[in-house]
Amino acid sequence: MRSKSITTLSAILVVLVLTTLSCGLSLKPGSKSDSTATPKVNQVTSAPVDVDPAPTQKPADPVVPPTAAPPTPLPTRKSQPTEAPVSRSQPYYTEEFNEVPDNWHFNILKGNEDKTDISVDDGKLVFTLEDYHTYAYVYYDDYTYTDVYLEAKVSNRGSNDNMITLVCRYSNAGFYEVNIGNDGLYDIYAYVEAMDIGYRRLYNGGTRNIKTGMKTNTFAMSCEGNEIKLYVNGVLERTVADNTYDLPEGQVGVGVSSFYSTPVIIDFDYVTIAQP
Repeated sequence: MRSKSITTLSAILVVLVLTTLSCGLSLKPGSKSDSTATPKVNQVTSAPVDVDPAPTQKPADPVVPPTAAPPTPLPTRKSQPTEAPVSRSQPYYTEEFNEVPDNWHFNILKGNEDKTDISVDDGKLVFTLEDYHTYAYVYYDDYTYTDVYLEAKVSNRGSNDNMITLVCRYSNAGFYEVNIGNDGLYDIYAYVEAMDIGYRRLYNGGTRNIKTGMKTNTFAMSCEGNEIKLYVNGVLERTVADNTYDLPEGQVGVGVSSFYSTPVIIDFDYVTIAQP
C-alpha cells in the first residue's frame, strides 16, 4: 500500500509539473516571439515646409559705420527677460518704440559709454547723457537710402545744453547730418571719411521756430540729390546744396549730444523714415 501511494503521488506530481510548464510558455499576441502578431509602428508627421524661392539678386553687404564700434542692440529698461525683441524690416515706416527694435543699433562716437544710457522706456527711445561732450547715435540697420526723408518728435527733459542730430547716407564714405541746438542754433554738416577730411560745415544759422527749454519739437531732414533740407516744427528752415563731397547713399539715424551741462535727457517719441 505504501509503495502504490508513493507511485500514485509521483504520477500526480508529474502531471502538475507538466501543466505548469505548459502555462509558462504561452505567448501573448504581439510579443516578440509571436510570428503572427502585427507590429506596432510609431508614426511621426510634420507639416510641409515652405521653401523660399531663390533670390533674384545677391543681398547687399551690410553697411559698416565709418567710426562705429560693432553694432550693439538697444537695451530696454522695462521689458521682461523673456520678452523677445521685435523686428520691423521695412524701408519706409514709423518706429514708435513700443517694443525694443532689434534692427537698430547705437554708437557712442565720443564720450564715456559708462555714463551714457540709450534705451527704450514706456514707448520712447531715451538718451540719458551724464558726462560732458558726449555724442551718441542710433542707426537703422536694414536699409540704405539715396533719397530719404527723416523725421523725429523729441522732448527735452534735462539740461538745456544739448543738441539733436538727424543723419542720412551714413556709410563707409561718410554721411550728412543736421544738428539743432536747444538754444535755436543749427548746423548742417558733411562728414567725409576719405583722407581724414572729417566734418565739413555746409551751413550754420538760427531759427525762431524751435521751442526752447523743457519742450517738445519735431525736427526733420531730407536728402534729395545733392540737396540737404532742414525742417523745424513743419517749417523748411534751410536748403543746402553739396557740390563737393557727393556722398551717394547710406543708413539713417538720430543722435543726441551733451556739452557743458548735464544730465542731458532726450525722449524720441517716434522716428519716421519716408520718401522725400
